[in-house]
Amino acid sequence: MAYLNANIPVIECYVRGNYLRDQKDSHDKYFECVVFGFSSLPKQTPLFHFMMTDGGLWWRAPISAFCKKPNVKELPLNELCLWDSFSYNISVTTFYQLAGCKMKYISRRKVDREGIYLFTIDWCAGDYNELNFGYAEKPDQHKCGHVIELDDGNYAIQPNNRLRIFDPSMAADPSKPLIHRLVNTRIWSVEDTSKWITDEVQEGSYDYEYKEIKNDKEEKHSK
Repeated sequence: MAYLNANIPVIECYVRGNYLRDQKDSHDKYFECVVFGFSSLPKQTPLFHFMMTDGGLWWRAPISAFCKKPNVKELPLNELCLWDSFSYNISVTTFYQLAGCKMKYISRRKVDREGIYLFTIDWCAGDYNELNFGYAEKPDQHKCGHVIELDDGNYAIQPNNRLRIFDPSMAADPSKPLIHRLVNTRIWSVEDTSKWITDEVQEGSYDYEYKEIKNDKEEKHSK
């Protein structure tokens, strides 16, 4: 688990000049770059680090700064990324099952945007000595971010519930949902009940059994 910064699968692309000039000018300029890192700051959009062909390094640019080739129309940042980062604690994973798959999402402006899956960013809370101030581990609030290279040349970050994935090996039609899904609100645990305890034959036994605890009401009902 990384904190604040993480390596990502490198993206060879272009950075828009206006992001190197504090949005003052150079909107028509594009520079080759290699995006190699990700930074997670709560209440800010996911941010990325890159290097340029002149050896220059740049930290913390939003996903809207990058394009696959020059002269790609820039889209608003909130059209490409739906949520800010949830935590300083992050992971970056390229899921084998998703690698290279076609994805489609519906943007804030109700536009269907398609592209290729690159990797996934996910967030969690820190250890128990840290203040848990966010929603990274709340079942009904948690989101991950799938990074996508869009067909129009831009890049996007989208959560599960905005996406459909096209896998040729699956027979189902992604445009026709099988069921109306509801957000999970439960924490799944097998250690949150007082009904079961371990029953050792002898203290310190390597092998042990599980014993069910029954209250008086259950005892009477079972007789």
